[in-house]
Amino acid sequence: MRHELRVMIADRTLPVIAALFAVLLLYGFFTGLHETRQREGVVRSLVAAQAKTNADNVALWRRVMTRQQPPERFANPVDPSMIGGSMGAQYAILPTRALSPVAAGQSDMLADYYQVTFGSRAKFLEAGEIESPWKLLSGQFDLAFVLVYMFPLFIFAISFNMLSVERDQGTLRMLLSQPLTLPRLVLAKTLVRAGVIIGLAVPVPALALLITRHAVLDGAALGVLVLWTALVIAYGLFWFALSALINSLGRASATNALLLIATWVLLVLVVPVVLNLAVSSVHPAPSRTDLATQTRLVTADGLSRYQNLFSQEYVDRPEMLLPENGHLEVAPRMRAFYLMDEFVDQRLTELLSRFDRQLAAQQALVDRFSFISPAIVANEGMASLAGNGTRRYEQFKQQVIGYHERWRDYFVPRVRNGIAIVEVDFAHFPRWSWQEENAAAVRTDALIKIAQLLAVAAIMGLLAAWRFRRRQSV
Repeated sequence: MRHELRVMIADRTLPVIAALFAVLLLYGFFTGLHETRQREGVVRSLVAAQAKTNADNVALWRRVMTRQQPPERFANPVDPSMIGGSMGAQYAILPTRALSPVAAGQSDMLADYYQVTFGSRAKFLEAGEIESPWKLLSGQFDLAFVLVYMFPLFIFAISFNMLSVERDQGTLRMLLSQPLTLPRLVLAKTLVRAGVIIGLAVPVPALALLITRHAVLDGAALGVLVLWTALVIAYGLFWFALSALINSLGRASATNALLLIATWVLLVLVVPVVLNLAVSSVHPAPSRTDLATQTRLVTADGLSRYQNLFSQEYVDRPEMLLPENGHLEVAPRMRAFYLMDEFVDQRLTELLSRFDRQLAAQQALVDRFSFISPAIVANEGMASLAGNGTRRYEQFKQQVIGYHERWRDYFVPRVRNGIAIVEVDFAHFPRWSWQEENAAAVRTDALIKIAQLLAVAAIMGLLAAWRFRRRQSV
C-alpha cells in the first residue's frame, strides 16, 4: 500500500486530483454556508420586524384608547379585522439546522417562512419567496452537488486503470509472482485510493462545519454529523466497488473509463429522470396553474356573493371606530373580505387536499424505488440530515396550516360579533411554535439509506473478488 501511494504521488496524478477535489469541496460547502447565512439573516430580520410590529400595535392601541390619537380607518388596533389581518400578521418560520450548509435540498424550492393572517390559506401558502428561476434551472452548486455528482468522477479518475496500467506496463505478472493474490492486490490499490478521496470527502466538510457552525458541537447535531459521515463513506464505497468490478472485466483502460462514465450517466442522470417521469405518471399532481385558475374563479364568485357588503362605504367619523361596551361595528367591507376568504378556503379545500395527497404518494413511490439510483439515495439522505428534506418541509407546511386555523379560530368570533380588541388580548394571540420532526425517524431513514448503499457495494465487491480469483493466472 505504501508503495502504491508513493507511485501515485510520484506520478502527480493523485496530488492534482486530491487538490482539485478539496477545492471543490470547500467551494461547495461555503456556497451552502453563504445561502444558509442569508436565510438565517432573513429570519432574524423577520423576527425583529415582528417584535417591532407587535410593540407598535400595543403602543398604538394605548394612544387610541386614551384619545391621544384618533383611530385610522385602515390601521385601527381596536378592530379585530385589522389586527387579525395584515396589521397584526404573524410569521411562521422554519429554523435552519446545524448541518444546513451541506445540502440545499428543498430550501431553494419551498418557502421557509409564511406571513399568517385570517385570510385565505391558498393565498399566503402560495406567496412564499423562493429562489430565482435561473438558479432553479441551473441547480444549486452546494456540497451535496459536489458529493452526489462529482465525487464519483474523481473516484473514476484514479481507479479506472488500477490493473490495466500494470498489465500494459508488464508489471502485473511480476507483482503476482510475489506471495500476493490478485484480489488482495486490488484491495490494497482500492484502499489507498479510497483513503485519499474519502479521506478528503469527509474530514474537509466536517472540519469546516465545526469551525463555522458551533451548533454542530451540540450532542444531537454531532450524532447527525456522524450519520452524514457514514452516508458519504457508504456512497464512496459504492463507486469504488463499481470501479473494482469494472476492472475485474480485464479490459483496456479506455474501455474501463468508458464503462464507468456510462454507468455514472445511467445511475446519476438517467435513472432519476426516468423515475421522476414514472412517479408523475402514476401519481400526477394537480397543476399549480389549475390551482391558481380555480383560486381566481372562486375569488370572483366570492366577490359576487358578498357584493352588497363590498359596495357599502366605510365610516368616515373617527368616533365610530372606537369601541362601546367592548364592541364596535366592523366595517362591512372588512367582514366581506373575511367571509370571502372563508368561502375560498371551503371551496378549495378538496383541491388542496388532493394536491397534498398526490405529493405524499409521489414521495412514497420515490422512497420505495430510490434504491435503483445511489444518487437519489445519497441526495435524499443528505438533504434530510441537513434539515432541508421533503418531509421536514411538508411537516412545516402542515404546522403552518394548523397555526392558521388557530389564528382564525381566535379572530373569527371577534370579527363576526364585533368584539373589540383589548390590551390583554395582545399577550394571548396564538403564537407560532415549530415542533421539530421526529429525530428517531430521521436516524432510521439515514441508517436505511446507508445500509442500502453498503449492501450493493458489498455485493459488487464480492463479485469483483470472485472474478479476480478466477483470473489469478493472468
